[in-house]
Amino acid sequence: MKTEQLISLLKIKEIYGDLPDEVTDITVDSREVKPGTIFVALKGIETDGFNYIDSAVENGSQLILSDRKKDLPEGVGLIKVKDPSKVSALFAEYLYDFPHESMTMVGVTGTNGKTTVSTMIHNLSISMAKKSAYLGTNGFKINEDTYPSLNTTPETTRLHKRLKEAVERETEVFTMEVSSHALKLGRTFGIDFDIVIFTNMTQDHLDFHGTMEDYGFTKGLLFSQLGQDLKKTKYVILNDSDPWSDKYRSMTPHEVVTFGFNESADFYPKNIEGSLEGTTFTLVTPEGEYSVKSPFVGDYNIENLMCAIISEWLQGYDLERIIAAVEDMKAVSGRLEVLDNRLPFNLIIDFAHTPDALEKVIETIQPFNTGRLITVYGMTGERDYSKAKDMGRIASMSDYVVLTVDNPGNDDKNMLIEIVEEGMTHNNYEKEIDREQAIKLAIDYAQPGDTVFLAGKGREPYQIMENHVKEPHRDDLIALNFAYEKYNFPGYEN
Repeated sequence: MKTEQLISLLKIKEIYGDLPDEVTDITVDSREVKPGTIFVALKGIETDGFNYIDSAVENGSQLILSDRKKDLPEGVGLIKVKDPSKVSALFAEYLYDFPHESMTMVGVTGTNGKTTVSTMIHNLSISMAKKSAYLGTNGFKINEDTYPSLNTTPETTRLHKRLKEAVERETEVFTMEVSSHALKLGRTFGIDFDIVIFTNMTQDHLDFHGTMEDYGFTKGLLFSQLGQDLKKTKYVILNDSDPWSDKYRSMTPHEVVTFGFNESADFYPKNIEGSLEGTTFTLVTPEGEYSVKSPFVGDYNIENLMCAIISEWLQGYDLERIIAAVEDMKAVSGRLEVLDNRLPFNLIIDFAHTPDALEKVIETIQPFNTGRLITVYGMTGERDYSKAKDMGRIASMSDYVVLTVDNPGNDDKNMLIEIVEEGMTHNNYEKEIDREQAIKLAIDYAQPGDTVFLAGKGREPYQIMENHVKEPHRDDLIALNFAYEKYNFPGYEN
């Protein structure tokens, strides 16, 4: 694309040095730069791209986008703007030819459930014979192909690049998790969503937002940014039971569809029966009642499933066809996942790392547990510590608890355990700073009929350690190895 054409999109800018005639790509990572790439010197939470301008130039960039001036070698230009993040979204849109416009864009926000809802929608879209993409905590997927992703919602240029890749693969539906960090930092600037979903709001990320008010209203940006153009068909799906939904309803002129357990919701369940193998219920909808046989466990997963069903329905699919596809769905990776039902005890992992999520998972497990509930929980480092006591109190709903750490980063591991320990309501627990050994303690303690619940990480493939080094770690694989060793698999039989 002609550089002059891109620059003409900006009314306010300062231009220094020699600009190239054309540009073909844009990135915030100097390692990704090649000739023709605009390098965005973006100041992030932990790093400042301004410090990598020289590296970007060495790799072939001839155009720098920054909020600060810098002397550059001959043949390299710099555009100084007030908000490089916003401008990079604008440039990416034009460079990648507005990729979101050719897909149905679905955005999912909320404290808990984003990954589960987004994955459910992705899988249902495939069942509806649509080419589908998913982007979120569990990576980037185009149909069945999976690629790693650094953040729940990537930085703007990476996000637009993913959209472009999806379009090149003829994707029809693109479902993505939209985190509050992404909304506050403008990572979704330029994305024109068609359907947006709010799952729930509970305490989290106060280390970043400061207050629940800021956290809640930041998520509201997803709804207000749907715009005022009623010629475009857009929908909002809201949790009927969450007070924030009233605020979000007022932020958009587009039609709202609600879900929940109250009869005031547009979609609600009744006649619920469940086990650790799944749930059956009757779904009441504006088009009548339908019997649902779901492989997902717990009331909160009924809410998640309703979000996914509504999303497909709003895209024009018949409810009977959608609900028929639900029965064949698979468990969402790392979300209330029973790891191997051949074991004499239940071994369950879940990403639960907020008070609300941890409590819901424990309450879901307890009715199906014939023995003791043994929970492994660790406080995440460098995060909002105000929830630590609550996490200890809720973990105490278990019969036995192993307190450990989760992505400690540069925090003191013993401190992370101690602040959770302050909330414990019984003394039937142990402390182990090594998470792998903590899992072993829980497996060793378990007897037939018990349930071992590993909370906080799901299938996350690493631990963030000192200096933010990511060390390989998988709760599920570690636990299965210890369990198989204990029961001498594969020769063990029930």
